[in-house]
Amino acid sequence: MNQFTPPLYFEYFALLLWAISGAIVGWRKGYDVVGVFVIAFVSSFGGGLLRDGLFLQRLPVVLTDSNYIFILLIAVAGVTVVGRRLNRDKMLPKIVSIIDAIGVPMFVVIGAELARSRVLELPAVVLVATVSGIGGGLMRDLMAGDTPELLRPGQYNTLLVILAALFYLIVTQYTPLTRIQTAWLTIGLFFAARLLTIRFNWRTRPLHDFHVSEVVDGVAEWIPWGKHK
Repeated sequence: MNQFTPPLYFEYFALLLWAISGAIVGWRKGYDVVGVFVIAFVSSFGGGLLRDGLFLQRLPVVLTDSNYIFILLIAVAGVTVVGRRLNRDKMLPKIVSIIDAIGVPMFVVIGAELARSRVLELPAVVLVATVSGIGGGLMRDLMAGDTPELLRPGQYNTLLVILAALFYLIVTQYTPLTRIQTAWLTIGLFFAARLLTIRFNWRTRPLHDFHVSEVVDGVAEWIPWGKHK
């Protein structure tokens, strides 16, 4: 398996998106500049801290490159400048979701490649890639006092992350596409899928609303001899 390192601009852009997302959430919560900075920090680096510290046991990237902090400061400063405009925008939650829809698959790709470099088995690579993708949003929501989207019925967020990780790994393994081409393809498909779930509000249901009989009846409708005469 050939080792591939995503280009720096790829990771910088992903971090910028997550930092903007976190800064917007902090601004909407009414935090001061320190609070906004903290939320932006955990949003942009949370997934990497979990991935690197918990699974890969490597030095977190935020400690290896000072440019990451500059990117974070740029995001906080940008949100601060346009904050009043954002605070009046009722579409802001959807804007955050759209930003996440680009940043999440980028971190999935980064996590997958870091896990592959450790020669891990497929389930482990998918796990690391998924944590890399959702970790920032998870920590952002926890720090902001919200129930993380990972834990509540929602628009298939985590399922799409897992599918994105599997898609990236399968396509890189069995097609002639380069890793960077596959990365952008994965990002594009994930982004389109997230926009569809947002547009049509496709959502999962609470587990206590799940009934096995509904699944059986639904399957029966697809089986010719299972339909009631």
